[in-house]
Amino acid sequence: MNNVKRLYEQLGQLPWPALAACVGDFALYESLLVGCADRVAKGHLLDMSKIPAPDQGTVDAVSALRKRPVPTEEEQRFLEYYDLLEQIRVALVSGS
Repeated sequence: MNNVKRLYEQLGQLPWPALAACVGDFALYESLLVGCADRVAKGHLLDMSKIPAPDQGTVDAVSALRKRPVPTEEEQRFLEYYDLLEQIRVALVSGS
């Protein structure tokens, strides 16, 4: 779980991207996942069934942004934030 703690600390250093408020239910997904990561980072157990997956609207928006030849700075910040969240999700699921 040290990996989760390290990734969680990295996420805390990133500013919340403004675009996140406009993408699917990203804010809900992010909030639930950060809550899970916070719990694990503090050494508590986590029910694996509580680990959320991104909603389809978020997945579709991320896919569309990745297809853009030159994402804007804000789009790039959002993708960076999303990618770090996904690393946290994978670490939570794998128990690392």
